[in-house]
Amino acid sequence: MFASLFLACMFNTKANPIEQVIDVTRYGAVANDGKDDTKALRKAVAWCRTHAGCTLLFPPGVYQLKDDAAVKLENEVLAGKMGVNPEAVIFTPYYPYSKGLDLKGAKDLTVKGYGATLLCEGWMEPLSLDSCTNVTVQGLTIDYKRKPFSSGDIIAVGEGYFDVQFTNDRVITNEIPLMRMTFWDKVKDRMYPNPIYFPKRELLGNNVVRFHHSLSKEMVGANASVLHSFHFRPAILIYNSLQTLLEDVTIHAQSGMGIVGFDSKDIIIKRLSIVPSKGYYISTNTDATHFACCEGLLRFEACTFRGQGDDATNVHGYYQSIVSATGNRAKLLVNAKTYTHAQVADVARIGDEMELVEIKTLKPVRTYKVIGASHQPKETSSEVTLSAELPDNYSDYYLMNCTKLPRLQFENCVVDSHLARGVLVKTRNVLIHNNVFRYGTGTAIHVGAEAAWKEGTHAKNVTITNNVMTGCGSGAGVQGGASGIAVIIEADDTSQSYLHENIRIENNMIMGEGNPCGIYVGNAKEVILKNNRFVNCLQNYTTHSTQGLSVVE
Repeated sequence: MFASLFLACMFNTKANPIEQVIDVTRYGAVANDGKDDTKALRKAVAWCRTHAGCTLLFPPGVYQLKDDAAVKLENEVLAGKMGVNPEAVIFTPYYPYSKGLDLKGAKDLTVKGYGATLLCEGWMEPLSLDSCTNVTVQGLTIDYKRKPFSSGDIIAVGEGYFDVQFTNDRVITNEIPLMRMTFWDKVKDRMYPNPIYFPKRELLGNNVVRFHHSLSKEMVGANASVLHSFHFRPAILIYNSLQTLLEDVTIHAQSGMGIVGFDSKDIIIKRLSIVPSKGYYISTNTDATHFACCEGLLRFEACTFRGQGDDATNVHGYYQSIVSATGNRAKLLVNAKTYTHAQVADVARIGDEMELVEIKTLKPVRTYKVIGASHQPKETSSEVTLSAELPDNYSDYYLMNCTKLPRLQFENCVVDSHLARGVLVKTRNVLIHNNVFRYGTGTAIHVGAEAAWKEGTHAKNVTITNNVMTGCGSGAGVQGGASGIAVIIEADDTSQSYLHENIRIENNMIMGEGNPCGIYVGNAKEVILKNNRFVNCLQNYTTHSTQGLSVVE
C-alpha cells in the first residue's frame, strides 16, 4: 500500500483503497527447491495483468525462470551459429525474443519481491513492462544461472601474450564468441582502463586460454572477463508506459543492458543496485540503464552501479534521418549503429515539436509541429506531416523530436568502477547532485550530443553540483581529456557551435590521475563554473567554442 500511496502523491494518481495480494505460491511457485517455476509465475502474472490494483507477492527465496526458446538462443550463440558478433543478428529491429514475465497492459500493479531472486536460464528479457500504467516493482533481484560472459584469473603474462585460467562455469571453445575482454585489478579493486575487443585466442587445455595481446606483467592475478555478446534485450524493459516506480531492485547480470526505458513518461528509480554477483566482476554486458524518447520526470535516487560494460545511464532522443520528403511530409528513420535500443521505431505523435538540425554542426535551424504521423507495424521507418514545408536540401538535416526529452534528476548515487561514462546527458532540465563517481574508465559526467550514434540533443538548463569524482577518465570513454565533467558536441564541424545552454557546474571535487583537465567545456553558452576543486589534473579547465563563460574560483 505504501508504494501505491507514494505513486498517488508523486504522480497525482488515485490510490486503490483495497489491496488484493496475489501470492505466487498460490499458483505453485516454490522458492529454493531448484525446480522450474516459470509456468506458475506466468499464471500469476497473467491474472494480475487483467485485474487492476493488485499486489503480486514473491515470498523470499530463489525462483527458477527458464524459457526453452531463450535457452536455444543462448546455446546457438555460444556455438557460434550467430557469428563472431551475435549482436548483428540478435539485436536488430523486431527480432523475436523471449519475455520472462510479461506485464503488458498492467494497471495499478505492485510487484513486491523483497528477498526474492529471479534466477534466469536462457537469454531473455526477464521483466517486460509494455503499455503499463502505475506499475511499481519493489525488492526483486534478477540474476542468471549461467552468466552471459566468462571469467577467470590471469595466471601468466609473456611477451605479446597472457594466459587466463577460466572457471568451470563454461568451457571456452574456438567457436564461442569472445567480444570484449575487461580486466579487474583485485589489489586496487578497480577496472583496468582499456579493454580488448575480439581477443585472439589459443586453447591450451584444461580451460586455460592464451590471448595474443600485450599486457603489463603487473596484471598477473587480475580477473579477466570476456563477453559473449554486446547488446541484447534488457533485464527490465519500460516501454510505452506511464508512472513507473522501481524501488530496491537489484540486477546482477544481463546479456545486454540492465534497464531500457523507451517512449515512456514519469519513471522513478530508488535504491537500484546494478552490481556483480558475489565472486564476479561484471554486472550488465552494456549500459546499466538507458532511456530514449521519454517524457516527464526521470529520477534516480540513492542508486548503486558497479562493473557494467558501459554508462550508468544515457538519456537522449534520436536524430532521425529524413529518407524522403515532399513539401511538409517526410519519411523518417533512426539510422543509428544499433537502431533504437528498444529495437522498435521512434514514432512522433500529433502535437510533438521537432527540430530541424543541421547534420554537420548539429545546430537546430527551425522547429515544426507534427500535424500528422503514421507507422506500419514492424516497419523501421515512420512518416510525419509537419506544420511547414521542409527545405529542398532536406538530406543535409536531421529531425529531432524535442518533446520526447525528460527532465533528469540523478542524486545521491554511487557509480563505481565500470567501463565508459557515469552519466551521459542529452536532454534538458537536468540536476546531477551529491553523487560519487569512482574509477570509471571514461569521463564521470558527459553532457553532449553524439552524431555517430544519432543520439541528442544538445542540453539546456543543466546543474551539476556537490559531486565527488575520483580516478575517472583514464581510458575507454574519456571525453575532451576530462576526468570529471565534459560538456561537448560530437559533430563534423564544432568550430562555432554554441549549442549547450545555461550550464552550472559548482562545488564539485575532481581528483584525477594526471588527466589533461578536470572539466572540459565546449560548444556552450551561458556557463558558470564556480568553486570546483581539483587534484592531479594538468589543467583545471579546458574550453572550446564558448560564449558567456563565467569562472569563479
